Amino acid sequence: MSKQMKHRSSKKRMPSLLALGLTVVYLSGCSDEEEDPTPTPDAGVQTDGGTDGGTQTDGGTDAGPVTPDTDLAFVRLNANGTVDNSFGANGNGISVVNLGTGSGTVRDAMWSISRDTQDRLVVFATKKAEGTRTDTDRVVARLTANGALDETFNATPSTNARKGFYALDIGGLGDSARHGMVQEDGKIVSAGYLSQPSGVGAQSANRIVLLRLDAAGTVDNTFGYKGVVNSAPFATNDPTKEWGISEAYAAVRQSTGSYVTTGYGRAAGVSGSTVDLISFRYSAAGVLDPTYGTNGSFILDLAGDNDRGRDAVALKDDRIFMVGSGTPTAGNIDAMAVLLTSDGQPATADGFNEGFKLYSFDRPDEAFFDVERATVGADEYVAAAGYRAGGGQDDDAVLLIRNITTGAEFAGPVPFSETENDRFWGVTFGPDNKVYAAGFLTEGGDNRFAIARFNLDGTRDTTFGTGGIVTVNIIAGKLDEAARGIAVQSDGKIVIAGAAEAK
Repeated sequence: MSKQMKHRSSKKRMPSLLALGLTVVYLSGCSDEEEDPTPTPDAGVQTDGGTDGGTQTDGGTDAGPVTPDTDLAFVRLNANGTVDNSFGANGNGISVVNLGTGSGTVRDAMWSISRDTQDRLVVFATKKAEGTRTDTDRVVARLTANGALDETFNATPSTNARKGFYALDIGGLGDSARHGMVQEDGKIVSAGYLSQPSGVGAQSANRIVLLRLDAAGTVDNTFGYKGVVNSAPFATNDPTKEWGISEAYAAVRQSTGSYVTTGYGRAAGVSGSTVDLISFRYSAAGVLDPTYGTNGSFILDLAGDNDRGRDAVALKDDRIFMVGSGTPTAGNIDAMAVLLTSDGQPATADGFNEGFKLYSFDRPDEAFFDVERATVGADEYVAAAGYRAGGGQDDDAVLLIRNITTGAEFAGPVPFSETENDRFWGVTFGPDNKVYAAGFLTEGGDNRFAIARFNLDGTRDTTFGTGGIVTVNIIAGKLDEAARGIAVQSDGKIVIAGAAEAK
């Protein structure tokens, strides 16, 4: 096998699993999260279930250090990078949202943010489950354009729930929310995964869970079962053989209304503990599409080691551009982009002759975690953000800006500091055709929200902040603080979103 890759397809699979063993309880209002530690979200040790970050937090009842409580945090900047003090309730440009109602460590965490046509902010997050449960529930929350929890969203919640966000509980199990999006029609889609019993011995296997809400924050009953697709595309038909595992870090919408996922997992019957980048397609109604890829899936395995999809966008011709990481040789994880045809086959473009491209930034651990697209004049662009780490050096943010139309691109490290740790977790384009990337910067043991603005050639826009960079300290003296995404509102104001240790 060459550098690079082999494509595999599962030999046995169920054509569609929309609600296998599904129990759905519609809640709203508590917190805590199996999310990964803030300084290194989702960069933890690979487990057999394919989950790739951190350990379950349970309020500190187990032996070991207590994990601090965190809340969702937002700060809004003016177009020049100064803090917009009209945002939030305290006149300091910062809004803090606590999804939890319990005491102790309740730990809210965020994965991504989007905005709707009214500049309201839609947040994809997790919180601790209600009552005595110690697992996490998925949350879709909406804030007003000025940073307050929007109580017109899920305005008539069920008993013991709260207005302003929708929470999903499947069978009392711990959910892992990932990227989400607001569609042009106002509907909201949240991607993620959940470990559930497979019925084969004592096995529990990660399964793709997609949630679709309408613009009012209630379930869209035209999608899956009561708005939920609970899918095990690597399930086996043999009750004596364990299933494969599948995760969805994002689900992007094609012009047909279908959704294409990216993530990682293992096909049924594949031995070992490594994972491959995987992708599936679901119809607009949530039905698994067997015509996508090879026998219904695209699977990328570079060299028998871990390869992961972290985010994706649908290009204007319905091709799919994915980002994540690949391992071409043992001990060397490179940032990676994958380009697929609209039907899930490896696409050919400059540098993508086998459907993927590796980016080496001279460190042993590198990855892209977020990607966005934009049309600028006659050209189509994508931007991806992530980090490089290891090798005995501090962590650095990395950035990719690619002109899809011409093939020209910038790719390289863009550190906030030459001596301190910094990483990107989110990226977007603004109406000014600039690229905004956000994450964190560590200064003297204190993490800060950090954002940089770039021109399309990858140079920093020095008219923004100081030398193109802005940092904001949500809570002083704490490491548990990082931005996870950015939304640029229609008036050019910039909302940085993430989580920070509760005060």
